Amino acid sequence: MFEIISEMLPTVLAPEDQLLLDGAQRVRRGWCQGEISDDRGGVCLLGALLEVSASHSGTLTNAEHKACDKVRNYVGSSIALFNDTPGRTAEEVASAMEAAAMENAHV
Repeated sequence: MFEIISEMLPTVLAPEDQLLLDGAQRVRRGWCQGEISDDRGGVCLLGALLEVSASHSGTLTNAEHKACDKVRNYVGSSIALFNDTPGRTAEEVASAMEAAAMENAHV
């Protein structure tokens, strides 16, 4: 699926879209609910964005803010509520991140 999405994306991605795609891959390697990260190596949606970001300043960068806004707009709720909804799966979270990155992308 990722290869198909990659073919549909513009050659140069906006930083927030790259964060979302990288974050989706990170979620697929280990995901958790109810906390930023867990002792098994899982991360929530926000945790994935923070981990794949080049910033470790403790405050969100402009690209991180934009990535969060894109996900929030796509899912129609807060990131935490979406991530932590009972029954939610890692694949649903990763797919939403990819879809948010694709939204308004022009090839």
